[in-house]
Order: sequence, then structure tokens, then C-alpha cells
Amino acid sequence: MTDTATDTACALGASRTLWELVDRRAALTPRRPVLLQDQDGGAARVLTFGGLRDRAERVAAGLYGQGVRPGSVVAWQLPTRIETVLLSVALARLGAVQTPVIPFYREREVGFALRESKADFFAVPGRWRDFDHTAMAHRLGAHGVFEAYGNVPEGDPGTLPPPPSDGTAVRWIYWTSGTTSDPKGVLHTDRSLIAGGSCLAHALRLSPDDVGSIAFPYAHIGG
Repeated sequence: MTDTATDTACALGASRTLWELVDRRAALTPRRPVLLQDQDGGAARVLTFGGLRDRAERVAAGLYGQGVRPGSVVAWQLPTRIETVLLSVALARLGAVQTPVIPFYREREVGFALRESKADFFAVPGRWRDFDHTAMAHRLGAHGVFEAYGNVPEGDPGTLPPPPSDGTAVRWIYWTSGTTSDPKGVLHTDRSLIAGGSCLAHALRLSPDDVGSIAFPYAHIGG
């Protein structure tokens, strides 16, 4: 990395919260692509850093209108796509507690995660890959079930409370596989996720011109 790139990376890595990280990067390079999603038979969908920040604020306002508040526990079981990232960043803007659930988990693992996290809301993709996630959510008695695959709720960002400023609060609950026993909830803060991402970027010597891929579910902590 050049000295300028190193200074920028250090400044971004020092962000207190995930939302602050997104906001800082959007201010630096608003038109630079952050997400590329291939589509069968069509051009790839592209979202810029500025677009991510602005749309995530609108989604946060939509979620706020549905009753999601700072500290609300929101579980989501969504495949890797642009809307999933938007929802997650929007929840970070609100200061909600997120508990991502890997999309191929079924009743045993999902039910356990919902019960243990005491989730107030549960975002699902509806019917995806011949499985009805919405029906499963209702069978499990999940609270606040809503679909967030092709569409995510949006609203007026002017209705939002201030963004969170404490990056040391637990705002993430990730789940182990539960292959031989019940899944285990792993607690993370915004700062612990940012630190992990910064270390990975440094180890891989990533530059602004590199394009990466996500080979595992975004709901996995590696996402």
C-alpha cells in the first residue's frame, strides 16, 4: 500500500461503529462500487459506497417505521445478495442487535437461535430454493416476521434517531453449526468485527483496485 492508502485504511479501521465505517467510506469514495451481484442472463447489479449509505438510511427508516428500535433483537436468515447487506447495514444504523442465521439451517437450529436470542423480529427470504422460510418462521412462532428478499422496507431518514456511537456494545450474535449439539451464540461488537476485517485486509495486502468474492454465506461471520 502507498502511505496515503495506509493512512486511509487506518482511519477507516479506527471507526467506532460499523455505521461510522460505512459513512466515512461513503464520504471518501461515494461513486466507487462496493457490491457487485451477478444475475443470470443479465448485467451485474452494482451498488456504490454512497448508494449503500443512502439506501441503508432509507431502509433503516423503513425498519424504524415497523417498530425496530435501538437494542431490538433482529434475526435474519437471508441468502447473500445486495438486499441482505442493505438490511444489515440499516440495522447497524439503528443500533439494533443482529443475529444472522445461515440460510440452509432448518427448524432445529433456527428455532434454537430464535429462542436463545429472544428475537423481536425475523427477516426471511420467503420461498427460496424450493423451501418456504416464511412458513417455517410461523411454525416456529417467530415474532415480527417479514420478508426481505426482493424488497426491503424504506422510509424517510428524517424520522431516524441519532446513530449509535458505542462500538463496544454487543450488537451481533453469530451461531455455530450445532452439528453434534445445540448451536452456540458467539457475541460480537462492531469494534470486534471491524478489527477482524482490518486484520484480514492487511494480511491479504488488499489495494483499492482489488475485487474480492464471498465464497460463504454473508450470514457467516466471515461474510
